[in-house]
Amino acid sequence: MKKFFLFAAAVVAAMTVNAKVVDLTAIGTTIDAWTISEATLNSGSDAAAGKYVYDIKAGVASESYINAEPNVVFQIKNGSDKAKAFVVYPGKCYEFGGKNGILIIKNTQPGDAIILTAAAKGGTAANFADADAVYPKNAVAVSTDLTLPAKGSAGADEQGYVWKTLEYTSMGGDVEIKEFDGGYRVKAIQIGAGSQGVENVEGAAKVEKFYRDGQLIIRKNGVEYNALGAKL
Repeated sequence: MKKFFLFAAAVVAAMTVNAKVVDLTAIGTTIDAWTISEATLNSGSDAAAGKYVYDIKAGVASESYINAEPNVVFQIKNGSDKAKAFVVYPGKCYEFGGKNGILIIKNTQPGDAIILTAAAKGGTAANFADADAVYPKNAVAVSTDLTLPAKGSAGADEQGYVWKTLEYTSMGGDVEIKEFDGGYRVKAIQIGAGSQGVENVEGAAKVEKFYRDGQLIIRKNGVEYNALGAKL
């Protein structure tokens, strides 16, 4: 058992070295630093205030990303034309205007932690729990509370937003995370090392990551998965 915990500590250290943080408050500080496809600038935009609002056409997926971070993609698609589908605040955050937004983290490694710093965009709480168990894709949720409080709730910042972190563990490849109610904004995404790292297999955590016979095992609520997301 002692050898296992030494090995686990080494894995956590390696993950920490490889971690990166995509901090939207520090990069992509001008709209020219972003690539935005299949969207039209809305008249409600205010460049002087650093607010760029976009409309999208029915059935067409719009994708946005910071040029320096092309593996982090904000995608949104709607069944009908949608005004104010999303907002880019360069040097501040990205905001999905509704429930159809998908955050895509490309080229992750099995066991990578993905930690979002996010807040609901308005008076409706943001909900990341999928009743159909389709999302997240290629990942499992570590956070047990997948709700972001509505704007104006207790603990809000000076603008009324309640910022929380949501943590996931990647199964490898492209991870997709979706919200199902009111839209949300994101200001930072950490990829590659988690707040919990490899869990004590004898602990009471809801999600555990550990190695057995050289294979990464992810256990969630007592069910074990391999790095590809297949149940064991």
